Amino acid sequence: MYSMQLKEKSNSGRKIQKRETILIVDDDGAIRDLLKRILERERYTCELAEDAEQAIVLLKSQSFDLVISDVAMPGKSGIQLLEEIRTNHPNIPTLMISGNSTRKIAESVISMGAYDFLVKPFQKKQVLISVTNALRRRALDLQSQFEVQNLENIIEDQTHDLFKANERLNDILDGIIKAMSLAVESRDPYTAGHQQRVADIAVAIAIRMNFSLERIQYLKMAGLIHDIGKISVPAEILCKPTRLSDAEFNIMKEHPLTGYKILKEIAFPYPLAKIVYQHHERVDGSGYPQRLSGDEILIEAKILAVADVVEAMASHRPYRPSLGIDMALDEINKNKGRMFDPDVADTCCYLFENNLIKLI
Repeated sequence: MYSMQLKEKSNSGRKIQKRETILIVDDDGAIRDLLKRILERERYTCELAEDAEQAIVLLKSQSFDLVISDVAMPGKSGIQLLEEIRTNHPNIPTLMISGNSTRKIAESVISMGAYDFLVKPFQKKQVLISVTNALRRRALDLQSQFEVQNLENIIEDQTHDLFKANERLNDILDGIIKAMSLAVESRDPYTAGHQQRVADIAVAIAIRMNFSLERIQYLKMAGLIHDIGKISVPAEILCKPTRLSDAEFNIMKEHPLTGYKILKEIAFPYPLAKIVYQHHERVDGSGYPQRLSGDEILIEAKILAVADVVEAMASHRPYRPSLGIDMALDEINKNKGRMFDPDVADTCCYLFENNLIKLI
């Protein structure tokens, strides 16, 4: 399973911003007022605290999306406040500010969980960039609390009326997709679950790349049936415990075309058949079956290509044991920009390296 939560989005794919309330903590009133002016001009709501004790009281009574705190303050320090937030409010990111720019202080607060460290005097642009990035990080951290399988529930929350009107049709479509997926896996038990895992990785990448909910849903469908063409590959090839011969591999390479032929007559709102057809293409033209390159390849197919390689390398196969996720990510990084789309590759590696998705 892969665990993460989708950030709320509108039907158009634009993220619903949740950067509403920021707590500013500093014993210097001029700094508090300066940060308040900068942030409120960007439509943030700001609350002010003169010291850590006052901030702790506010944190217990109000909901905050971000805390900006000075490091050195009378009484409890900003470091102690950071520890309090990490312990009792772990979902609230913290930016630390200080007039002391020593590397030791910066490394200390970052290692303790602060998202960023700003040195006084700071520039408006610097503050806004750090605030924006911290809030994006908070949203991503919240995503990890839910499984990708909550996608349909989130769609229901955001498009309740439309979803209700089409619920039965969607259930039927999902059932057909799952049945297709199971049909392939029934002939290739060694890779049972492969299509589901590839779909989950692809969805996680698409979320991080800010795809719309509808587009994510159809990418998930494509992931669940991307190997549907293997239904025409002889079982002895699918289950062969040693590496395939050239002739056998040529037969295997026909499965994207077969999948395309199976799916092309179904009137999906998104080009599922083409996505499946292209999932073994590579951006440098070295893939198959059409040897497409660059922008000739759909971005969804580029995502499936990366997800497929990562899952395959990190999983057991009849002819070899698992190579492990680290080796899989090394392969993606090594071929980034050559075989794999660089944005997709970077996103995939980021998600795994930050434990936002896991293989189990």
